[in-house]
Amino acid sequence: MPTLPPPPAIKLTPADAAAIAKRDRKLMRAGRITHNQWAVLDCILWSCRNLTTGAIVVSFSGLQKLANVGRATVAGAVKVLERLRVLRRIKRRVRVVWHQGGQQSRQATSAYVLHPPRHSEFSSRTVFQGDMLRFCQVDKKVQLRNAGPDLIKLVAELKSALL
Repeated sequence: MPTLPPPPAIKLTPADAAAIAKRDRKLMRAGRITHNQWAVLDCILWSCRNLTTGAIVVSFSGLQKLANVGRATVAGAVKVLERLRVLRRIKRRVRVVWHQGGQQSRQATSAYVLHPPRHSEFSSRTVFQGDMLRFCQVDKKVQLRNAGPDLIKLVAELKSALL
């Protein structure tokens, strides 16, 4: 078979991988995925992912052996995980050209892309480094009329710290 180009990959940081694992455990505890589906996903995340490129290329047979489950279980798990948008499966095909001008299309090993959660305590995407806290002029008569003395004191301290 000819060599395939590398699959599209998202290089996950250790924090993103931990966030994916945490989300998967929550899905299992909530009953949205079964233990076998969680085992397949855990194998994809920790055993099949290339740490340098982030590419995940593994066959159903490989997942069967790693997760110690049947082929139908692997197929069902991938379908459920795609439906939950935890991962995306990329089906790859290879065109084989014969010496007499004929050609044939064969299925290659599928590639997978894991989607890290958008908001998590581990994700650096939730904290914006360039954001700065800005205060605007507050009219004490309108805004702080019903505020207690502690809040008024806090606003005054913050205002003096910024000036």
